[in-house]
Amino acid sequence: MNAYKFSAMPSNAAVTSFVTVLVTAWFALASGAILTDQHSEATIEMARAATVDVPYEARETIVVEARRSS
Repeated sequence: MNAYKFSAMPSNAAVTSFVTVLVTAWFALASGAILTDQHSEATIEMARAATVDVPYEARETIVVEARRSS
């Protein structure tokens, strides 16, 4: 009986190593892009803004009531 030989396929270790390197490279590039990003003054001022005043008419109270089953 002849033993069937599979075509050359990468092992699980090779695949997981490749995926790990790929994900690591992605995060390295993303962190570099975030760190070198130049923020505009308008964006920084919007982030520093305190709170938005909501008119009293726009405020609502939601009351949730439920019965506990035993």
